[in-house]
Order: sequence, then C-alpha cells, then structure tokens
Amino acid sequence: MSEDASLPPALQPDFHIAERVRNRMETFPRKFRELGEGNRLANLLRKTQTLEGAPLEQAPEVFTKQYLIEPVLDGLGYLNPVSEAYAGDGPHFIREPSTYDGVEPRRPDYLLKNIDSSATCIVEAKAANRERMDGAKRWATKGIDKYLKEDTFCKYLRTVDLQYLIGIGTDGLRWTLWVKDLETDQTVEACPKVDISPAIDRIARRLDVTDGDLPDNGGTEVERELLYDEFVPAFAAANLLDHSKSVLDT
Repeated sequence: MSEDASLPPALQPDFHIAERVRNRMETFPRKFRELGEGNRLANLLRKTQTLEGAPLEQAPEVFTKQYLIEPVLDGLGYLNPVSEAYAGDGPHFIREPSTYDGVEPRRPDYLLKNIDSSATCIVEAKAANRERMDGAKRWATKGIDKYLKEDTFCKYLRTVDLQYLIGIGTDGLRWTLWVKDLETDQTVEACPKVDISPAIDRIARRLDVTDGDLPDNGGTEVERELLYDEFVPAFAAANLLDHSKSVLDT
C-alpha cells in the first residue's frame, strides 16, 4: 500500500500493519516461556542452533509454522481461515493446497489466496534457522527456486491467464521474496530477503523470556520500526502485488 508522505508515520497504513505483525509475533516467545525453554530460544535467535522436536512436543517445522509463520502471515493480512476475522473472502492462507495436484507432484506449504486475479503466491516454510541470510543453508528458498524454474508448472499457470508467480521462502525468521513474470519469463530473486529475528529477539527480552537488557526503554516502538522499514512494504497482503510489479520494472 503506497504511503502518503503528508501523513505522520502513525497514520500510515503500513504502520498499523507493522504493529499487527509485531503483536502476532509475541506468540513465538510466549510459547517458549510456557515450555520453560527460554535458553533454547536465545540460542535459536543469537546463534545458528536449530530446533529439536522433543522439548517442543512437536516436529520443529510444525512448531515453527504454528507459532511463528502463521501468526506472521495473519498479521501481514493473510488471514487464518479459522479465525473470527475471516469472513469467507479476502486474502488468506491455505495449508498444503491441492490446487495444482494434477500439474505439480509437490504441494507448497501454503497458497496465499485472493491476492489478485493476475497472480498466484506460494510459500515454502521450514523450521526456524533452516534458512540463513547467506551461505548454503537455504532450505526454504531452494523449494521456491524449483517452482519458479519448473517449466510445466509455469506453462500451466499461463493457461489459466495468470501473469505473475510470486514465491515466498521462510523459516519464520528470514523471509525471501521471488517474483516471476510469466509472460516474459523474467525472474527476480531475493527482492528482498529480510531477517526479522532482531525484532523477535527484542520481544523475547522485553517479555523476559530470554536474558539480556535492551539498550533503550524496551518499548515496542523499535520492534515495530524493524518491521515497518522493509518487511511490511514488501510482504504485506496490501503491498505484495504492487511491490512485485515494481521490482520487475526496475
């Protein structure tokens, strides 16, 4: 959603989306507090440690989806269909959609519905810390790469009059956006790739889930700003299509 330069930040649409995402993100550290695993969360956020299933009572990928990825998607405007806010229309997510079963043998983790009639958006999700900002550990974006380069899949999307294929790869902490123009085959990778773990780390410290003092008053403003600058303008449901078009035009 384009920002109005004449309005103060608190009245900008993206400001309120960032606040909603920030609020939803509290689910993740609060769950670690419930489990008595604050040290495990600190290691996850500040080191390269990956999740283990036993202390979480769930498989790491399922845990990450339930307590981090889906709350963040909901905050971005892709509603959970079981939530009270979902009225049967508008942007929402579908888990493991069967939409493309006859075309593609693999199912994406999510399909983001009702973005625009000209676009489809899929999400590949992995357990936290399975996707790094650089290096070889790129499990989520490897999955997206396969979809965008799969000729049969892209040909099918063209037959149903779609122009844009948008892919999001995430481990909940790092989010990467890929865009493909199906008419020209132009593909733009990592546009952008955003690490939201600093915001989660601040939330965890503020809620006393993990140790460590904050260098400021410990309020929510900095958390929101970390999401407002780059994450929300690219990934929010209200912004996704316009942002995708803009990166293809540059």
